Amino acid sequence: MTLKLKDILMMAITAVVFGVVYLAAVYAAVPVTTALTPFGLASLGYEPFFGIWYMAAAFAIYVIRKPGVGLIAEVIAAVLETLMGNFFGPMVIVTGLVEGLGFELPFALTRYKKFTPTMLAISSITASSITLVYNWFVSGYSQISIPILALMLAARIVSALFFSTFVVHTLTKTLAKAGILNSYASNDLKD
Repeated sequence: MTLKLKDILMMAITAVVFGVVYLAAVYAAVPVTTALTPFGLASLGYEPFFGIWYMAAAFAIYVIRKPGVGLIAEVIAAVLETLMGNFFGPMVIVTGLVEGLGFELPFALTRYKKFTPTMLAISSITASSITLVYNWFVSGYSQISIPILALMLAARIVSALFFSTFVVHTLTKTLAKAGILNSYASNDLKD
């Protein structure tokens, strides 16, 4: 499948919008992390926000429904987030790549034939699990106790199910009903 100009524009718009949202989420997580620090739970501070950081991939793939669009939108959003001032720096781009791959994988396994809220949920769980493994190696999560890691994964999955499944599905359905997605297959969600 080839990408049409409308697909490229939708990925770009998605990346810009969610790049801004991603940066806001990074800064919103700081007070949560700070509040949890005295209890030895600072590592949980970013977990409620993780589902937000998969939304570009989720939205792009759910709307455009073509291979690779989730990954591309996620990486572009991460690049923009970095350029706008994410204090984690360029490593965010690599993280965006891992997030995009994690979210895209279940859709790839269905050969991009199933686009349902259930697939969004499966992708949310997959992305959450893959990013936690990535963080194990890159972010020093191997030093965190297993019970805290389990709590982190649970919080990450709940966040992803809310933001990257429920919110993305609701947003897509609302945009379809408004006629904004008329030229996309996801327009079937307006019913």
